[in-house]
Amino acid sequence: GMADLQMLSGEQRYMTQLEVKLIKQSSPIILSGNITKQLGKKIAFSVSLNNLLKDAAFLSALLEKKIDDNLRQYSLEGETHLPGVLGVHAVALLQQHEGLWSHGLRIKYGLLGEAKTPCHECSTQQKVQVEMSARGLYRLELGHEFHCVQAPTYSHQVHLKHEVSTSWISSQMEVNYGKHWDEINNRKKLLISQAFKNSSSSSVVSYFMELTMQILEKQVNYRTQLQHLYTSQVYLQSSTNFEVQYNDHVPFMAGLQWKDASRNGLKKWEGGFNIDTPWLSLYTAHKLHQPQHSVYLLTSELTAGKALSIEDLVLELFYKDQGNEKEGKVHIYTPATTYLQASTVNHLGRNVLHSHSEIISLWNQLVKNEIHLENNERAKLLCFKIKSTKQEFNFTASYQNLPTPKKTNFSVKIVWRDYKSLPVILQCEGQIKELRKEKMLYQKRATLHFRHPFKVPFLQSFLLQETFTVDKKQKHYFMETKVLINGVEETVQTLILGYQPENPYICAGLTHPYNYRMFPKDVEMCILT
Repeated sequence: GMADLQMLSGEQRYMTQLEVKLIKQSSPIILSGNITKQLGKKIAFSVSLNNLLKDAAFLSALLEKKIDDNLRQYSLEGETHLPGVLGVHAVALLQQHEGLWSHGLRIKYGLLGEAKTPCHECSTQQKVQVEMSARGLYRLELGHEFHCVQAPTYSHQVHLKHEVSTSWISSQMEVNYGKHWDEINNRKKLLISQAFKNSSSSSVVSYFMELTMQILEKQVNYRTQLQHLYTSQVYLQSSTNFEVQYNDHVPFMAGLQWKDASRNGLKKWEGGFNIDTPWLSLYTAHKLHQPQHSVYLLTSELTAGKALSIEDLVLELFYKDQGNEKEGKVHIYTPATTYLQASTVNHLGRNVLHSHSEIISLWNQLVKNEIHLENNERAKLLCFKIKSTKQEFNFTASYQNLPTPKKTNFSVKIVWRDYKSLPVILQCEGQIKELRKEKMLYQKRATLHFRHPFKVPFLQSFLLQETFTVDKKQKHYFMETKVLINGVEETVQTLILGYQPENPYICAGLTHPYNYRMFPKDVEMCILT
């Protein structure tokens, strides 16, 4: 073996060699190495092996650095050879010039029988540039290329540009690929860009966003835009729009608008929404106005097309609130058809409620409804009436308490009218009345009367009357009960209780119109002591 170290013109050279001879007549196996180093500039080394393989095997590399005021450069070159297996030659370069970084790599290689004369070649390049201007503009640019001579399908080129300022952001990326990646008219190309812009001020908020994508080979052109505007200069107003474009068609579009023009505490709001797709188009508009502090008017419009067809459908709501009087209206219509029209007026007084409503629709004629309610200490009343052009329903319930003479009345009445026939009346009335109130005589009567129009074999009408008498002069209690069925069948029952100290007694009597052999029509029975 042998080793040698030399110093020449600032370079350090170190050489070593090792020889091995296995048989006297054979050539020796030689392994040698060489390292050359120049401080701060370059370093090179090589290793070779002779007389072991068919040809010499070797590995070498050179790393060099150059630096001046504006440029920094690093280069690397290497080569290796394994006979019959692999042959590679590579050159790489990395340099920086102010804000620009660039890198390149080229490789030639051969495998097996091509190891001695490499004929396959691939190369790649990268570039990064960063700039910052005095106005605050930040700019970034990236570049990338990859190319193989024997495999052009995988060759491609990518270029990215990104810029940021105080009011906008934008990015563009271009990708070329395929066999003709480096030609101007290459059709295998992908283009993607996005932008964001902020145009806001003290009284205006404005944003704009856009994303685009193009694939030339597939004839794909896609664009998406979003725009938002809000202003408070004259009145509050907002607008937002979103749109999708695909190959010069607009498959989706939506918009939202809103405005507040309220003044002096009176509301005035307006808004709209629209959407358009291949399956459905929809437009709605809404308005809320307050012409007076007690009056509200709401209007909504709806138009739809394609899968659902609605043309100029309008909803109007009206509400008025003036203390004890409240009024409301509903109107749903199109220019050709009225679907629903309704109104109600309500008056609320002291212990009194009166309501009047009307409704007409596409499915029914005019219907009127009236409700009257009174709630006083001595009288209570509920009246409910609903009326159409052909029929009428009326329900009335009342209660009355009179102090002089002391009397309580109540009644329930139901009336159903069909103008083709006689009215149907269902009625129930009752009364409790104090007939006499004297020192020696007290008398009170209760009456219940019920009748209905339905034809049944029993109980068409029913009258029940009970009279209770206290006679202190005669010293007895007297109870009389009368029952009148269907206006002709009267039954009277009496009960007398005498409370004289010397001879108390009880008497009961019954008079009825029915014919029973075992039970007389007139019966009276007394028990004396």
